[in-house]
Amino acid sequence: MLEQRISRRTFLKGSLVAGALATFGGRLVPLGQAEAAEAAAPAASQVIPTICEMCGVKCGILAHVREGRVWRLTGNPKDSQSNGRLCARGNAGTKTLYDPDRLKQPMKRVGEGKFQPISWEQAFKEIGAKLQELKGRYGPQTLVWLAHPELIAPLEKHFMAAFGSPNYTGHGPTCYSSRNVAFEQMYGGVPGVDYRNVKYYIALGRNLTGGIKNPDIQKIVAAKAEGAHLVAVDPRLSDFAFFADEWLPIRPGTDLALVLGMINVIINENLYDAAFVAERTVGFEELKAGVATYTPEWAAKITGIDATTITRIARELAAAKPAAAIDPGWHAVTGSQYYNSVQTARAVAALNALLGNLGAKGGLAFPPGIKFGDPSGIMGPKPPAAAGPRWDGAGSEKWPLIKAHGMIQIFPERVKEDKPYPIKAVVIQHLNPVRSSTDSGAFIEALKQLELVVAIDIQMNDTAYYAHYVLPEATYLERYDPLMTAGNKVVLRQPAVEPLFDTRGAEEIITGLAKAAGLSEYFNFTLEQYNDALLAPLGLTQAQLARIGVAEVEARKPDYTKLKTPSGKIELACQAFVKAGSTLTPAWEPPLVEPKGDEFRFIQGHVPMHTHTTTDNNAYLHAIMPENELWIHPGRAGKLGIKTGDMVEVASKVSKVKVKARVTEGIHPEAVFLAHGFGCVVPLRKLAYNKGANDSALIPIITAPISGAAAQCETLVTVRKAG
Repeated sequence: MLEQRISRRTFLKGSLVAGALATFGGRLVPLGQAEAAEAAAPAASQVIPTICEMCGVKCGILAHVREGRVWRLTGNPKDSQSNGRLCARGNAGTKTLYDPDRLKQPMKRVGEGKFQPISWEQAFKEIGAKLQELKGRYGPQTLVWLAHPELIAPLEKHFMAAFGSPNYTGHGPTCYSSRNVAFEQMYGGVPGVDYRNVKYYIALGRNLTGGIKNPDIQKIVAAKAEGAHLVAVDPRLSDFAFFADEWLPIRPGTDLALVLGMINVIINENLYDAAFVAERTVGFEELKAGVATYTPEWAAKITGIDATTITRIARELAAAKPAAAIDPGWHAVTGSQYYNSVQTARAVAALNALLGNLGAKGGLAFPPGIKFGDPSGIMGPKPPAAAGPRWDGAGSEKWPLIKAHGMIQIFPERVKEDKPYPIKAVVIQHLNPVRSSTDSGAFIEALKQLELVVAIDIQMNDTAYYAHYVLPEATYLERYDPLMTAGNKVVLRQPAVEPLFDTRGAEEIITGLAKAAGLSEYFNFTLEQYNDALLAPLGLTQAQLARIGVAEVEARKPDYTKLKTPSGKIELACQAFVKAGSTLTPAWEPPLVEPKGDEFRFIQGHVPMHTHTTTDNNAYLHAIMPENELWIHPGRAGKLGIKTGDMVEVASKVSKVKVKARVTEGIHPEAVFLAHGFGCVVPLRKLAYNKGANDSALIPIITAPISGAAAQCETLVTVRKAG
């Protein structure tokens, strides 16, 4: 068993947690300070409500504008996401708006690493002509659209439907695919945790206080202050593990065994909510039989967590029900990290069901529903049926459960294959797959093989660097977007200032591409008309919402008695998984690879001061954390002659990188850890250029069964002191 000998003081001396806590001074920026700063500002200052985009959460913010310049950003107290408070990234948004390295006009590639400015008219004309040519030669399915789904996603999908291609693909396989597949089949959707009221909470690898969700951080901090017990299960002492009451340094990739062992205890000791299980689930007897051999003693041998601890945690969790939860997760072990992630997510779903916590205070909850209007009436004729199957096979007989998520990581392989049809064009919107997917080198080679690569972004990222055309989107402080909802509130993104450069909102870019590609009849509407159509049943217009930013509306409460599953109940035994080639109930599957000899399991994750690869050139956030470091355990580091600050070479079967070492007891001896989002190789981004190492370069293309997730932590590496 791995002993927990590290103290908080020892860990803080050399960890990223120190930087994170310094960022907030131990807390988020309070509303009172923001109000005081505003009171001291000149009376001419305007306050414009809008939505942040420094991460995917999209908190409501107030942009404080003076003389046409955004001088401050604060949380909008009317918004249920920010609740008047912003994280470090939210506060740093002005440095993205005023980044001297951001894209300023459309660019056309004229050589390796060389671009020339062109007009929007030329860009649209040339791209549109090429799209029509490729469509004529190969069919519309030759076009793939890759995106980090943002508010503009409905219009991106409308473009692809109008073009006739089924190939719209998000980033889910590198983030949350396994979790979604498990909960969609067992619960009919993906619930969240009622963090504010939870009494006993377990996170499997989810770095909640170091992740992206400002509102969840606020709630879990408040819950802990009122006595909630927090347990972090993680191979490293993450920000959340440091914050939690207990840290269980589990062997990487074995969380599934831990959860199965806890289910065994809860069932065998009759600690589950019998009434809930009888009324609201199906398949209990099958689950009971399925976990019969998964004892705490069995799990202890696999996980490195002793059996008495597993039993105690299970009993304590059950005693706190229904205000108890094991987090469904996000990017972590239930999302996209391991070959067994979908089984882990299924086990987590089953354990929560035994607690009877769905819809209970402090348990799991679905968001309320807001009934928007149907905008299809203004969006032109019904698009034709998509031509052929999806490019990645999602939704096919082999991959029946993942149509919505796709498999972005196999893009390089699919471009090479040319089967069942050629892929010759790609549009990449608000995404950097060269550094956010797997095997960066393979992705670059795939881009080089295509006849048309179009990147839509606010910055020249590592993927845009290989595009034929780069179309600059206005930043979130310069544009409108489709509406978003947060609980029972509707929120509008609107510009705080006019675009500083020759940039455009995404809806303008998509419309321009559509018209140039011969799809005008599908895009004879404005974004305001689209938003007005959505708002019509609520008695609102975009113009009215723009004045207030956030509107509270009537919302439908979730019906927990009739879920969107075949039985209408939680399916502990799920035939959909059997049909997809898996087991009836959650079952043990080992990780795909195991480190041997001098190998380490390579794990990666996020930090609280950066979002993926989008913020590494932000001056404020770069100052807090300019580069990443390789976390390595002292015992292993000592044998390799490595000390903190040494440059080391980390090598996998697909690539190698050089990075500084951080020797710390806050990492399991079998693993090394590298924060995601660094290692930019685009010289046009001056702050980020060559800072730290790109974790994605090391990760081979591996696709997990059933969910199609990227299985990013099934990567073995060796480490040596760099010469």
